[in-house]
Amino acid sequence: MKKSYYLVDKLSLGITLLVFQCLGFGANLDVSLYGGFNNAAHSSVTFSNASISYGIDDGKYSVDGWEGESFESPIYYGYRVSIYGLENTDLEFAVDFNHSKVKAKKLPGNLRRLEFTDGINTLTFLAIHKIDTIMSMSAELNPYIGAGIGVAYPHVDVEGATGTGGKTYDYQRTGPAYQVMAGLRYELAESWKTFAEYRITYTPMKADLDGGGQIETDILNNQVSVGFIYSFQ
Repeated sequence: MKKSYYLVDKLSLGITLLVFQCLGFGANLDVSLYGGFNNAAHSSVTFSNASISYGIDDGKYSVDGWEGESFESPIYYGYRVSIYGLENTDLEFAVDFNHSKVKAKKLPGNLRRLEFTDGINTLTFLAIHKIDTIMSMSAELNPYIGAGIGVAYPHVDVEGATGTGGKTYDYQRTGPAYQVMAGLRYELAESWKTFAEYRITYTPMKADLDGGGQIETDILNNQVSVGFIYSFQ
């Protein structure tokens, strides 16, 4: 729903307060910004109670896969705030916002539009484990793995068959988001690092259609990200 952004605002405020509390206990803070690309696995979509408003019968439909469109505006991007150096744990904890998008390769029924191209948009809480540093050619490579859970609030863009008038074009909170990742970091300078990572994001989504009906789909999104980290110590 459009109310999703109010929920995200409250969650972001809570995270910000938590960050300042952790810094007060001597923890370190990293801020990351990244780009890259995504490619979603094939999945079907299910429509219910949308035959009148969108002209599509109830049932499950194939879309012949999804197009990522990672380099079309708005491009694939994300940012992350990480805390590490806490007492009694070697784990790094992070909050990650990720913007990726998908568009149906084949429109089901007589629909004129089906996509999430203003973003699938996930906000996840991650736990990251650093693996022993790899020394190679005088360079320090720091591998890591991570996993997390959060919420998905995609921009749902569905347009019904000609003459129906059905159209949904808004942000909604559609369910949970799950992530697993693996990556490498390389230290550029005292406060700067660069990184590359591969992640899989799974978002089972159930969205309401304006005018009546619902759409459900599961997006398994493969993502490659490259970016920079600034460390506050």
